[in-house]
Amino acid sequence: MLSGGNKVTKCTTTVLALLLLAGCTLAEADRGGEPDATGGAGPERVEAWQTVESFKVDQRMNQLRAGEWMRQPGNEGKSMQEAEAALGLRELDAQPAVEAALEIARANPTDDLGFLALSFAYYEHRSLDGSERQTAQDEVFGLLEEHYIDDLRLNRLLLSLIRFGGEPGVELVDKVVANSDHRVLRARGAFWSAMERLMEVDDLNSSPAERAEVRAEVTRMARLVADEYSDVEVFAGDTGGEAIQPVLYALENLAIGAELPEATAQRIGGDEESLSQYRGKVLLLDFWATWCAPCIASLPDVERLQQVLADRDFQVITISIDENVELVDEFMDERMDLPYVNWFVGVQSELYDDWAIQGVPTYIAVDRDGAVLGRSHDVESLYDVILEATEADDEARAKVLAEEPDAASSQAR
Repeated sequence: MLSGGNKVTKCTTTVLALLLLAGCTLAEADRGGEPDATGGAGPERVEAWQTVESFKVDQRMNQLRAGEWMRQPGNEGKSMQEAEAALGLRELDAQPAVEAALEIARANPTDDLGFLALSFAYYEHRSLDGSERQTAQDEVFGLLEEHYIDDLRLNRLLLSLIRFGGEPGVELVDKVVANSDHRVLRARGAFWSAMERLMEVDDLNSSPAERAEVRAEVTRMARLVADEYSDVEVFAGDTGGEAIQPVLYALENLAIGAELPEATAQRIGGDEESLSQYRGKVLLLDFWATWCAPCIASLPDVERLQQVLADRDFQVITISIDENVELVDEFMDERMDLPYVNWFVGVQSELYDDWAIQGVPTYIAVDRDGAVLGRSHDVESLYDVILEATEADDEARAKVLAEEPDAASSQAR
């Protein structure tokens, strides 16, 4: 027997499925299409979509409960996995829902429900394991390439394809840019390819040759937007000619080896400062916000860097993009202040936009001469270049890496 809650969930998802399917059928009719027996609102598609909706409801409930837990005092910066473990939340199996979504898409991948189902399968197949993930990925990307290269609805997925789709996502967007009949899709594909792959230009986990190859491709896409699609709206009302400028600026001024441009900001609790005041020190610039859980989670690592390397001409400068400085003051009071230089630039920061900072946290390491050593969303990936630039000894290196120093090396020193 179903519990009352399960009855409500099942009834809700059934109604949602029926309404959505009816809407999709009407949409087809409005476009002059005739829904066929396999692609219309048949019972198989209704049942399959109910499976998808049931999974989405359970997933949303887990997210809400975990989010509430992570906002409680003492849980700031904890991960979703830690929240789920603490709350004893049931691990959801996405496989049945992904297969149901693909069943809908196979029947008719191009009606509105088919696109919704295909989008769901694209996002959720990444939680599958091994061969199941690969099989679903191959089918999802195959259907997208076969049916959506010239479909403006693909615009909804372009950013995600670059950001989360891995090599197949990048390749699909490349095909859109090269082959789509729609100028808007070509423009937006090139824009997101350049914007989202910008960080790969400075990926220290890649070889210099690999970084050079990515840099050439990002530059090609950025120039394409600037030269051929400058008049096309690509993001938030901005045309390509405007929106791509930070990418071109970053390629020239913020890539590894470039001299970091001058910047000024208000020091929290002090006067306006400029980066040039810190020339001669190795810097770690930390773009962050009080609402950013990964930013907060990494603060102990950033603090350890500052404490261990402070006597080696090293300085952390945090740069808050919060809505107002009072939020940062309150946060700092609760944490007994933060032991480094703290700047505030705000949510509408020109510095954030002009430097093409793509989300927080973003870390930029700079050497004593002002040259960029690396740029990353992960502070740990910058440890090696920071330690090398500060000429840290084995003991300091071990403290930064939270490792035991080599006994022989310590005795030798």
